[in-house]
Amino acid sequence: MSLTVRPTRVFGAKPMKARATRGMKVQAYKVTLKTPSGESVIECSEDTYILDAADEAGVELPYSCRAGACSSCAGKIESGEVDQSDGSFLEDEQIAKGFVLTCVAYPKGDVTITTHQEEALY
Repeated sequence: MSLTVRPTRVFGAKPMKARATRGMKVQAYKVTLKTPSGESVIECSEDTYILDAADEAGVELPYSCRAGACSSCAGKIESGEVDQSDGSFLEDEQIAKGFVLTCVAYPKGDVTITTHQEEALY
């Protein structure tokens, strides 16, 4: 199955860039989420936010804005890498320390994240 994304203009807005394009295979990765209630392992494709994949898998994680503009969904990466370039809340120092906003993070490979880390940011 191939995916065709056709951007549209709404009231003069610029079209959004699509992460997947026609003919492109999407890779899925193993995401391990260490929550206060235990550890869950989910599959997450490279074009799906980790929070969305967790939600689809029935894993409840904290969130508020779903736009990377707050810290409700903050986690800390124990291993692996993510792309969270869609976010705007975290400072470079926090990202360097391994903090991640799961609502705007795409896995770049297998990754392990300790969730519920909003308090640890401050």
